Amino acid sequence: SNSGNDANNGTTLDTPFKTIQKAMNVVAGGDTVLVRGGTYREEITANRGGSANNYVTVSGYQDEVPVIKGSAIVSGWTLYAGNIWKKTNWTVNSQQVFVDQQDNAGLQQIGMPSTLYGAFEYPAPVGSGLSSMKAGSFYYDPLSLTLYVWLPDGSDPNTHVMEASVKRRLFFMNASYIYLKKLAFRHTSSSAFAKQGIAVELGSYSVMDQCDVQYTDFAGVSAGYLKTGVQILNSNISNNGNSGINAPGSYDFRVAGNRLNHNNTRNFNQLWHAGGLKAASKAYGVVDHNEVAFNNGSGIWFDYANSGNAIVVKNNYVHDNGPKEAAIFMEVSKNASIYNNVLANNERRGIYISASDNMRVFNNTVNGTKGYAGVEVNGMPRSGATLTQNSVFNNIISNGTSKYDLFMASENGTTVLNNATNYNNFYRPASAIQLYRGTMYNTLASWQKATQQDLNSLNADPAYVTSATTAASKLAVTLASPVVNKGMLLSVVANDFLDVARPSGDAFDMGAFETVDTTPVKDTIAPVVQMTNPASEGAVVTGTTTISALATDNVGVTQMKLYIDGSLRATSGNGLLSYSWDTKGLRIGTHSLWISAMDAKNNMGKVYRNVKVQ
Repeated sequence: SNSGNDANNGTTLDTPFKTIQKAMNVVAGGDTVLVRGGTYREEITANRGGSANNYVTVSGYQDEVPVIKGSAIVSGWTLYAGNIWKKTNWTVNSQQVFVDQQDNAGLQQIGMPSTLYGAFEYPAPVGSGLSSMKAGSFYYDPLSLTLYVWLPDGSDPNTHVMEASVKRRLFFMNASYIYLKKLAFRHTSSSAFAKQGIAVELGSYSVMDQCDVQYTDFAGVSAGYLKTGVQILNSNISNNGNSGINAPGSYDFRVAGNRLNHNNTRNFNQLWHAGGLKAASKAYGVVDHNEVAFNNGSGIWFDYANSGNAIVVKNNYVHDNGPKEAAIFMEVSKNASIYNNVLANNERRGIYISASDNMRVFNNTVNGTKGYAGVEVNGMPRSGATLTQNSVFNNIISNGTSKYDLFMASENGTTVLNNATNYNNFYRPASAIQLYRGTMYNTLASWQKATQQDLNSLNADPAYVTSATTAASKLAVTLASPVVNKGMLLSVVANDFLDVARPSGDAFDMGAFETVDTTPVKDTIAPVVQMTNPASEGAVVTGTTTISALATDNVGVTQMKLYIDGSLRATSGNGLLSYSWDTKGLRIGTHSLWISAMDAKNNMGKVYRNVKVQ
């Protein structure tokens, strides 16, 4: 607790430690560290862990939210000139400066982050020195050990709470079997200490669950360098300086149920290291049921993940990423199954299989890609790499404005070989489709004749309801009038993106969503409604929070509604609902949330949750 003392025994609510580090110094397997709400300005190193049946757990106490910050409060500013103020004898190259504890309004760094980065990694610094400063910026001069700030309104920083990042990282595990739960992490200066620095680095067989990692200067979370069995679950890992999650040589990891949005806020080179998730150097694992959106770079990126161990990327909603390189990017990697993903409104590419082998791309919905290609199988020639045994089956690639809907590299019999595409549906509402392999083909018939690919594919309107492809309401998933095409190849996947059972036998089966069953059905089963955020009864919400819910039903969800304190706030025409709730100015205390879902047979399901506004 903030009111504790490290001289206490730390065993009761009345005798808590003051620091999390003290607790981590004395834990043993099976112990739980409960952390009271408040701010902890610590860099925690965990040298003691647990075992497979006796994790060390570190958790927020009840519904309280502890925030671990790598920043320090800075006072004693003196006027330099004009609206620029300075703090002398400042010994850390701070990478982040925040005013009045508003994380989403940090000042702009002037110049390069540190000497660790060059023009390739950080190609577009803002200014170069003190003379480049402007309103809303900061600059650190390492020669004079001086930190300079110019606040957005030109005011005196002594009249504000000023936070400057000083810590290299926030939680570093030298041990295994540690379970982090319901903790928040903010602010680092990783780039002053190490290239590609991490705020929270997990140890083997460790878990992060229901945590919030935002506004760090480089990457939010790492699945651990050469670590095994890490799980990152149900967390918000967004608004970080370079990337949300890194998996550098991480083995058998799982990333599931997370929100990885708006990463690479500092505009590092998107082709070097940036975006929602990047796994590299023989890393492998499962990435499923995440929202990966609005990242300044690729959404999900595996780079030289070529050990041959199984990679699975499934049931993710990946939207509005770019401008480079792809929503899902497989680069010089091997043995991945990419299925049941919904990719919407991404720039450059939807799915990019680059100089990789044995990639199975199936049952994905790729909608509204801008830039280069909806799906591309290419990236050759590349030294030491091959492009072989890749398949693109059962996908819907539609409504794009990219140069190509599908780009397939021409085979050369050696390094580019045995790549196949079939049972897909390509569609553009206002123009001809764009299929390329050495030559552009604008009709499915000409493509089939010339390449002998997609012999069972379609060029037909998949009849999307496309009016709701925004972050607020997510992608509309109703297939209003599915194309009937007997003889389609059935996927080995039992369920679709919404966990609806796929058909068996001779039936239509394209894209991430199952078709609408138009057969009259007597149905009394109500939709199952899950409120994914806030995730628990009595959760504490502050500022602007996103309320999100998912509804599933055997005959399809046709409507969802959100009520807050009895007042209707949002509706949805499908099984996904999201609403941005601004709690500023609301009364402090408990507020009620009620979400209902109606299916095609007018059965209703609902979920209630009370939350606390602070």
